[in-house]
Amino acid sequence: MKNIQQIMRSTVVIITLGLVFLSCEKRLDDLRENPNALTTIDDAALFTKAVRSVFQGTTDNASSHFAGMHAHYYVAGSTWRAPDQYGDGHDGDYNSILNGLYGGTIRHIEDVLEITTAEGTKNPVRNAMADVIAVLGFAKITDAYGEVPYTEGGKGKTEDIVQPRYDTQESIYRDMIERLSNSIAVLKNADPAEGYPDSDPIFNNDMDKWVRFANSVRLRLAMRVRFADSALSSATVALCLDEPLMESVDHDAFMIETEGTGNAWFNRRTGFPSIKMSTMLIDQLQSTADPRLPVFVSQDGNGEYSGMINGLTDVAFGGSDFANKSDMGLQLSSPESKLYVITASEVWLLRAEAALVFDNDPTAANTLFRMGIETSLHQWEIDPTDIATFMGSPSATLAGINDEEQIGVQMWLALVPNYFEGWIHIRRTGYPIIPVREDADLHPGVTNGIMPTRFKYSSFELGSNTNNVTEAINRQGPNAIDTPVWWDKN
Repeated sequence: MKNIQQIMRSTVVIITLGLVFLSCEKRLDDLRENPNALTTIDDAALFTKAVRSVFQGTTDNASSHFAGMHAHYYVAGSTWRAPDQYGDGHDGDYNSILNGLYGGTIRHIEDVLEITTAEGTKNPVRNAMADVIAVLGFAKITDAYGEVPYTEGGKGKTEDIVQPRYDTQESIYRDMIERLSNSIAVLKNADPAEGYPDSDPIFNNDMDKWVRFANSVRLRLAMRVRFADSALSSATVALCLDEPLMESVDHDAFMIETEGTGNAWFNRRTGFPSIKMSTMLIDQLQSTADPRLPVFVSQDGNGEYSGMINGLTDVAFGGSDFANKSDMGLQLSSPESKLYVITASEVWLLRAEAALVFDNDPTAANTLFRMGIETSLHQWEIDPTDIATFMGSPSATLAGINDEEQIGVQMWLALVPNYFEGWIHIRRTGYPIIPVREDADLHPGVTNGIMPTRFKYSSFELGSNTNNVTEAINRQGPNAIDTPVWWDKN
């Protein structure tokens, strides 16, 4: 009897301990499940984040460390000057730039695209707006590297693709143009309430401006493929001209960066490494009495505009008096300065080029050319008297000789401070002409003095996605900074 009682008492203790354990485990599970945690992702917040990352990308390492110097807008000091010497020993930068592009804009916008096409959260208007941002993100990636993951790009989270295949740049461009066309069709008849009323940092959910924006980006891509696929280019341009385009500064896609580290150009002007404006840029502005000179360039300590020659050897750089050269203009490099993705002035100049080469209409081209220049001057709030004076100068009228070069030079200026687009523009058109470096004071780099045409695939990418990268290299050409991308045929 005594043994039975002991067994019963032991059984009760075990059951009680078990219940206590289960209760504690349940409480621990409850603690792990934060009652304040989000169970769904807010696509509006993701959309805003993706849009901001597009604008921040106009000042990232791709732009500030490479493109701005390749396109001869400025020269950086210290170790940041290395890309200006056309070297390719920047493996870490190539990798971080690629990761930053996919981990920023693409990661966030892919989540938005997934949410806005899913059952229960489907929203064609939001999806169309997101597609425009996705195209901007992918365009930068492919224009930097050439063939890149596109169909499977950014799908590591949503579809668990860790070794994405690389798409040809031709197929990427065709699809990006189609995506923009589809977005325009949706946005033309969109109910603004279905968009992002409180989460659109560009146009505050103005659907008319979004249509102009999407169509203007489409025009940019159409002209970019001009030398690689003239038929696609001209046909797409025709479609663009049938829809509204950016026409005034009110249509410009800009943002003022007020969060994080602020405007990167302000940090470059006031911090380390510093940058000084290029002699080539200053000479162009001064030689034509361009009123944008004090906007783009600050005076040096002597009240003059003094630039740095791009590509100096270390010895020549040592005697260049770098510290006392002209900084970037305050209007570009202040905390409240605007960052631009695409502007009406760029669009007018693209139209001028299209009228010249596709319509063979120099009169129309000249009208559009002048509109591009005048719109750029208004963008920078140039005094009306100075605008009138410059518009009356030879620089503001196509001469009938080297018209494409004239348009190209003005486009180079109109793209400031979107220096990455300026580099792409020179690669596509050849204007302004960047001379081959043959002077003893200039470093020829690994390109024999020719401006670089792309970024290299990093050793990390080659090691982690070997087969797909190798296939891309076999199609595209050597993994070198002077291998042209698909559209670079000029």
